[in-house]
Amino acid sequence: MHVAVVMPARNEEELIAFSINSVPDIVECLIVVDDSSTDFTAKIAANSLDQLTSSRSLITKLVSGNGDGVGSAILLGISELAKIVENHDDWAVVIMAGDGQMDPYDLENLISGLEFADHVKGNRFLHDLGTKNMPLIRRFASKTIGFLTSLATGWNWGDPQCGYTATRLSLILRHPRLSEWQGYGYPNWWALCFSESSESVKEVPVKSVYGSEKSGIRIVSFLPKVSMMLFLGIWRRGWSWYILGKGKRSANFIIRLIVSFLWFISWGMLFFSITDYRLLFIPFSFFAILRFVDKKEQNERSRFSTEFEM
Repeated sequence: MHVAVVMPARNEEELIAFSINSVPDIVECLIVVDDSSTDFTAKIAANSLDQLTSSRSLITKLVSGNGDGVGSAILLGISELAKIVENHDDWAVVIMAGDGQMDPYDLENLISGLEFADHVKGNRFLHDLGTKNMPLIRRFASKTIGFLTSLATGWNWGDPQCGYTATRLSLILRHPRLSEWQGYGYPNWWALCFSESSESVKEVPVKSVYGSEKSGIRIVSFLPKVSMMLFLGIWRRGWSWYILGKGKRSANFIIRLIVSFLWFISWGMLFFSITDYRLLFIPFSFFAILRFVDKKEQNERSRFSTEFEM
């Protein structure tokens, strides 16, 4: 499988050269997307790419983004990649940020995961070194979003905020709705989109790297925004799967009936529990049952998806 790296960067003049030069030899194509930087990121990136191609055989391109956000910049880079390469089924896209937060030694581990799945995410909590270097507030936010993302997608996500991913190019091109979320939180949006069609996914350990880079995420505004996205996502997927019976594999009618009944009755009981808190036990018990059934259904659909593609 051919490997391409898409590297989004915004105002990373201090780290972009290091990030570009850290790309492993296994990579055959490197696309850097300068997302409307106001510093010298673009100029430094251009010089670094020229130096890199003079020392090794590598397809490179510097693309100018519109400043719409990291999610938009990544998809712009992927769009450029699709124009450059042939046979999209044979290409893997690895996302490496231009801030040096992604250890290049983990790239091969991500790529090897594509033998078992079409979308492989890094999980910093699984790494031997753990997340000791991760700021406490970010650890809290990641765990919270991880729980919500798992509920919304039906998969167990340990580190959904990690943007270090490897994905088959053909899979990304089959999902035009990925472009609907342009900023931070795009990994969660991708997970939602892939969950609706039950694509095969996997997490692998990657190193947690923190240095002089400055995060553009503001937890106070980011957490509610992404939480709402995930809340709406679970409603959309539930309606599609269990009410309309859509998907690569339609759920058993009895399962659809049980899930639909428990879902709506749980929300109704949750509303009425305002007057009697003792009633909270009922909806939360039902939600636990729903989580178990939905997780099993997602696993069956993912297994069916893998067998179907084989």
